[in-house]
Amino acid sequence: MDIGNDRIFRVTMLAMVVALVVALVFDGVGHRTTSPSRTVVTTVASRSFTYKPRTKAFIVTTVPLLVHEQAGQFDYLAKDFSKRGVLAGKEVWGFSPSTLTLYQGDTADITIVNPSGDDHTFTVPDLNKSVYVKALSTGHLVVTAINPGVHSFECAMEEHMPFMWGQLVVLPASDAA
Repeated sequence: MDIGNDRIFRVTMLAMVVALVVALVFDGVGHRTTSPSRTVVTTVASRSFTYKPRTKAFIVTTVPLLVHEQAGQFDYLAKDFSKRGVLAGKEVWGFSPSTLTLYQGDTADITIVNPSGDDHTFTVPDLNKSVYVKALSTGHLVVTAINPGVHSFECAMEEHMPFMWGQLVVLPASDAA
């Protein structure tokens, strides 16, 4: 099979290129910050300082890692995606980036770009936050990082679980010093 003439391969490659271009174009958005009126006062090594939480913009893209349409190009996938295969009824998608890092009190302004033909969600179960992102569209979610720790996010679509996930890492405000 000539993968250069395969329509599904070309569409997948085009979607990945579009996702990359969108991420590069909006990369500057992820570096902008604003200072909301909240402050976090903390003590580090017996000195006190005030951390002013910020709003950080993130762009997260859904990306195909192993999907059943690739079984025609990679013969080993045919067995994995078969009715008795390890990936039966599943598709392996990912989020890029898969880790978002904030300080306690910061707000994450997250844009989810879905250049694929599959619907997805971006769900943060610990914070009871979720957005449904239809195929070939974008979604938006705002999350305030209250408690330090690692909070998982995932796509809650059954066919994408348990593979499509990432982490929202919240560092203590004292680490910002």
